[in-house]
Amino acid sequence: MPDTHFDHVIIGNSTAAIGAIEAIRSMDANASIAVVSAEAEHTYSRPLITYYLAGKVSEEAIYYRPHDFYEQMNVTCLLGVPVDRIDTEAKQVHLAEGQSLSYRRLLLAAGGAPVKPAIPGIDRPGVFFMNTIQDARRAKGWLAHTNRAVVIGAGLTGMKTAEALAEIGQQVSVVEQTDSILPTTLDRTASDLVRKWFKSHGVDILVGVSVTSIEGRSDSNDVWVANLSTGESIVCDSVFVTVGVRPRIDLVRGTQIQVRTGILVDRHMRTNVTGVYAAGDIAQAYEPITGESKVVPILPNAYLGGRVAGINMAGGNATYNVGMSANSTVFLGLPVMSAGLAIQDQNDEFDVLTKEYGLSYRKLVIKNDRLVGMIAVADIAGAGMLTGLMRDGVDVRGLEDKMLHGTLRLIDLPAELLEQRLDGRSMKWN
Repeated sequence: MPDTHFDHVIIGNSTAAIGAIEAIRSMDANASIAVVSAEAEHTYSRPLITYYLAGKVSEEAIYYRPHDFYEQMNVTCLLGVPVDRIDTEAKQVHLAEGQSLSYRRLLLAAGGAPVKPAIPGIDRPGVFFMNTIQDARRAKGWLAHTNRAVVIGAGLTGMKTAEALAEIGQQVSVVEQTDSILPTTLDRTASDLVRKWFKSHGVDILVGVSVTSIEGRSDSNDVWVANLSTGESIVCDSVFVTVGVRPRIDLVRGTQIQVRTGILVDRHMRTNVTGVYAAGDIAQAYEPITGESKVVPILPNAYLGGRVAGINMAGGNATYNVGMSANSTVFLGLPVMSAGLAIQDQNDEFDVLTKEYGLSYRKLVIKNDRLVGMIAVADIAGAGMLTGLMRDGVDVRGLEDKMLHGTLRLIDLPAELLEQRLDGRSMKWN
């Protein structure tokens, strides 16, 4: 590659990077842009890899933009090239293959790396981390001749992996060391409902239990035993490790860039080092419900954070106003949604309203007359409107019953809020 100096260098090639590229090009058609990624893949949507595993979508459908996207955007791509280190004083990115790139503006958008627990046997063939399309490809090939799977971890990725495995006929056991599934997404009531739903579809879920080792069986090269903290064991053909993801903050080791859980950024997605920005799952950014800086690893936030960064890298002045945690999915046909401080219990600071009927469950968390958290299982009618109220910090006094029963309509909202929505001053609600 003849050029080694770029106006903008972006480390990472996922959602935040795409948002930044499109934002930069919307303001500057001629600035030079380079994308560097350790993955040798065209940009793709990570949330879809379990759908690919289940055969619901093709590999082509996973790609986030057309194959000629980089060419259309006039972007230089270095894919399959890890970054060795960053020198923010010299404004250089040193690559593992020995090359160096200099930049005017740098965006850190390398996402997160899967947590690898210290379990003996975790490096055996047939053990997979569901974090990349490469992981899903290897798993898909392995599963073609197996039928018993263990999933370690019952977070969102773990349960979507369990769903995918069940849908292709695998006998699935999920092992979660905490006392409930989806522990950071759902409260205990919602968690128990989803757990019962999975059980009704043949998925065995063990909570309060951990896998202590993965051993091979003497009578087979492809069959493992997952030993549990209870002293019991599960015979299986494959193991999927989904115990979490950590921001790739090792990328900035040795620099002056400030980190906590993720790379700290302000509401313009700027780090504390001039000319360096961060967005996506690597960034610890503004969260509107608490007003604190948090890592909120969901796709819409990654794209919008990347877009804000790109606008500002190109000389604009955009502010990141989203960042709220919100997850909406379907588990084996059961719609589930949560947002904000969803797992908060009733106390002197928070009012909690709930409604449960059969598999249907709703929960509202209210603080100072503002909706700050919600859960909906089975009946998610109007849930998009509720997240809009949360983001806008709307006073919901008098609306509680309609929000709880899913009957809230736009006409029920204050006239001033409707006017704001019509002239584009409030969040777009889905």
